[in-house]
Amino acid sequence: MLREERMIVALPVGHPLSLAKPVLALHDLLGETLIIFPKAPRPSYADQVLAAFHDRALQPGRIHEARELQIALGLVAAGEGISIVPSSVHGLKRDDISYRELDDPNLVSPIIMSMRRLDETEEIGAMLDMIYRLYEEEKLVFLPPSQE
Repeated sequence: MLREERMIVALPVGHPLSLAKPVLALHDLLGETLIIFPKAPRPSYADQVLAAFHDRALQPGRIHEARELQIALGLVAAGEGISIVPSSVHGLKRDDISYRELDDPNLVSPIIMSMRRLDETEEIGAMLDMIYRLYEEEKLVFLPPSQE
C-alpha cells in the first residue's frame, strides 16, 4: 500500500446537499441514488463504498452501478445521483460537478501498487522513487516504503 486517500462526495452542481453544508455525513446521503463503480470485477472500490455504509449500520436507498469512474461522473453531472469518489477526482476540475468532504476521517481508500515479491528491477525502483518524490512535492501523506 502506498497511501490512503480520503473519500469525498461528487454531486451535481446546484444539488441541495452541496448548498446545505460544506461537509457531509454518510447519513446525509441516504435519500439519494448512490452511483457506485466499477460494476465489475468485484470486489472493488464499489464494495469499499458499500462497506462504509454497512459498517455504520446504514443502508443506501437506491444504488446504481456504473462500469467505471468517468461514466459515474457523467451520471452525477446529469443529475442521476451522487457518488463517493477518491479525493484525487476533485482534480479533474469538472464544471458540472461539485465536491463535498465527508465528516469521517476513517473513510479512506487504499492506493496500492502490486508487483512480484522481491522484484528489485531498476524499472520498479525508478517508478517507486518517482511516486514518493511526487508525494513529497505535493505534500501528500503516504506510508514509507516497506523494507521487506
